[in-house]
Amino acid sequence: MAAEDAGMQSNYRDVLSEALDASAADETEALIMSSEAALTRFTDNAVHENVLEKNVHLSVRVVIGKRVGVASTNRIDRQGIADVVERAARIARVSPADDNFPGLPSGGGDVGALPDAWDAATAAARPQERVEAVAAVGAVMRAHGLSAAGYVATRSGDIGVANTKGIRRFFRSTDAAINIKAIGSDSSGYAEGFSRRFGDLDPTRLAQASAKKAVDGRKPADLEPGAYTVILEPPAFREFLAYLSWVGFGAQPFEQGSSFMSGRIGQPIMGDNITLRDDFSAPLGDGIPFDFEGVPRRCVGLVENGIAKDVVYDSYYAAKLHHPNTGHALPAPNGDGPFPLNIVVEPGASSLDELMADIRRGVLVSRTWYIRLVDQKQTLITGMTRDGFFLIENGLISKPLKNMRFNESIVGALSRCRLADTLVRSENHVLPAARIDGFHFTSGTSF
Repeated sequence: MAAEDAGMQSNYRDVLSEALDASAADETEALIMSSEAALTRFTDNAVHENVLEKNVHLSVRVVIGKRVGVASTNRIDRQGIADVVERAARIARVSPADDNFPGLPSGGGDVGALPDAWDAATAAARPQERVEAVAAVGAVMRAHGLSAAGYVATRSGDIGVANTKGIRRFFRSTDAAINIKAIGSDSSGYAEGFSRRFGDLDPTRLAQASAKKAVDGRKPADLEPGAYTVILEPPAFREFLAYLSWVGFGAQPFEQGSSFMSGRIGQPIMGDNITLRDDFSAPLGDGIPFDFEGVPRRCVGLVENGIAKDVVYDSYYAAKLHHPNTGHALPAPNGDGPFPLNIVVEPGASSLDELMADIRRGVLVSRTWYIRLVDQKQTLITGMTRDGFFLIENGLISKPLKNMRFNESIVGALSRCRLADTLVRSENHVLPAARIDGFHFTSGTSF
């Protein structure tokens, strides 16, 4: 670790200690998060915005009896720390008591090692490097008569958690992303890339992928509403998994009975080829080894061979429901309960071409948008296709289609699902492409 980085980490540790020392509450927790996030946006094949944001955020949670108060600040000088501790205490004193509050979690327990989470070259990436990536995208687009919009991003950050019951945690990581939408007169295409290492991303390859969809998507035809076999590419499939995580894999909806998992642990809920887990340590992912309370994260099996296995917990719901804490707390105050951030879908045994081979008439979906939840317990969503929607006939892509609106139960779809054999990262999740039979399209569009 560079001397400057080591000094910064030591400074943040001092801030956490000073916050705890400044508090006279029964229990106190301090959470510090710093980031240096660079974003280069482009449109019409040229950079139109380049920004760099450096920020430090200190959040203090104090406990007085069963009353809890949380306050935050961007000031980490001595006065700023004293002020935020006092504000948190004032909030706690006027907050209603929560008899279910178990107190802050205690220290102890090893956290998982993530040796590849930090990449010095990504942390030091210069604007010129991101601009060169945009230039490579623009060169591909101009060769095909297309215009591209999107972004190139790099980020580095630190997180530290300490409390008066012995927890002391610190972690640093980097991340990078390229997002490309290729735009033609009557078509569009999409590609994305994510990695902890900026150098692992290939802007030319991603641009070629998005450009091919836009070129192949010219002069789209109408498709009649109905049930079709679909291929969901990873960006589209990820939207489904993100909603599934939100509505069902946390302890709060599970306890409230609004989760599709409620009352069904140990029962089959999906196809027997579906295995889902939350795994902070997935090699392609962007996880952290502890949660925002400093509790070590566990890899949690959510669905195994179609059987409902478990949901994720923080200290509050672990105590309330008498379940081990899985280390999935979000920053306080949090009204949504614990939440899985790093879903991994076990791949299947077939290549994408093999999944398509016996489709007599179906569709390929590159991406979705405008997704809205219709029925939480049934995991029913509605949404639209975008940026690459194609007809599949006799195992091959035959022609482009105008976009369609769909209504579908995610859990139902995963009961009629086959998975490809290659995992990729899309946002925070790691997953393959998916084939779903009987997918319901309800209406068409004019584009």
